[in-house]
Amino acid sequence: MWDSDISDGIMGALKQMHIEWTSLEVVHIPVAIDPSLGPAIVWIGVQPGTLNYRKAATTALKCQEVIDANSIADCFVKIRSSVVTRSSGGGGVRFIDLFGVRDPLREEKDPFTATLSFPISAKETLDTVGPVGFFLDGGGEDNNIYLVTARHVALVESFEESQVEYTKADTNQPKKEMVRIGSNADLRQIVADMASKIKSLERGWAVENAIENGTATPEDRASLTLTSSKVAKLDDLRKHIDTQWGTVESRVLGELVWAPPISFSTQPGRTTLDLAVIKIGPGILDENNFLGNVTHFEDRLTNVEIRETVTTDPTIATFFKVPEDRLVRPRGQTPKAEHGPKSGVTFGKVSCVSCYTRRIWEGVEILSRELGGSSVLPQNVDVASLPSGPIFQRLAIPVHVSPMPMAELVG
Repeated sequence: MWDSDISDGIMGALKQMHIEWTSLEVVHIPVAIDPSLGPAIVWIGVQPGTLNYRKAATTALKCQEVIDANSIADCFVKIRSSVVTRSSGGGGVRFIDLFGVRDPLREEKDPFTATLSFPISAKETLDTVGPVGFFLDGGGEDNNIYLVTARHVALVESFEESQVEYTKADTNQPKKEMVRIGSNADLRQIVADMASKIKSLERGWAVENAIENGTATPEDRASLTLTSSKVAKLDDLRKHIDTQWGTVESRVLGELVWAPPISFSTQPGRTTLDLAVIKIGPGILDENNFLGNVTHFEDRLTNVEIRETVTTDPTIATFFKVPEDRLVRPRGQTPKAEHGPKSGVTFGKVSCVSCYTRRIWEGVEILSRELGGSSVLPQNVDVASLPSGPIFQRLAIPVHVSPMPMAELVG
């Protein structure tokens, strides 16, 4: 009776009343011969902040009518704020699908896609946020996808602790989970920015008055249609992020599996070793949201402005072309002869120009040589010192935090 009549009737009533519900369940089924156990309870979850007391009471009574129509006596309807998070067997929610070429919400969706440089932090230290490096497949019989980033992002520790290798040795060892976006405050700021943008777009609907008084042009009508559509889509995205990504647990990306000791050097041919490998949890990536290592150019610069940063001399030919979807697949290091005439570097590639840093860490002077884009593994790393498994053996080649495609790393 519940599945065939009552649940359908309640869902129909909720739809008719435009209720943004998230869950519907029976949380208590009594025994007919024992009234002391209390009445049956139907629990309806709604998106937080969408119902006031009066509307909630009206909604509950409407749902009660459905139950009464099925001759069910002594049954309560309760409404609660509810956020539904899909379980993915150890991981958090999946990344949202990659945007299309003409998606009006590219900028807003970007932090929640699997494009490179999205912010992450350790679950234990949410306020220490850093960008990811690049994805790497396991290889061999290992079907997992891994993420390479810097150790100082994955582990907030003392200098002494940083000199000890971290390896996830067995399943009984406590997990060191990594989280997307960072703290809940960071996520709330993103959601608040979306809400602010919605209000800004709605204030721009003055063209409605022109339509009402008959002075609107065809361009005005087209503009209103586009704006209305974007507002509706942006509001749907805001609600999705607020409900599905709203908890730290829902944003868990995976767990740290290996981080060699941090080492610093300014010697020729050596760079700073600051590396951590994260195993992505199940259900996070799939064929609809993952294209390997890609970087989103965003929409802040036009194609012309991007090309101008590569070259200002019209006599020098440049073969760089901004992809229509603005998803760039980076390549390896750029030879010095191919550096852009203006910026000295070429888009999508790691600069070979070294930079040096100095800092005092717990009384220890740290001098570091790094490549543009932050080198994470020196060329003379001892392969024998790496943990077993294809994923770690592949990291014996020179790699950098700046994104590189899997094919170049594994080839």
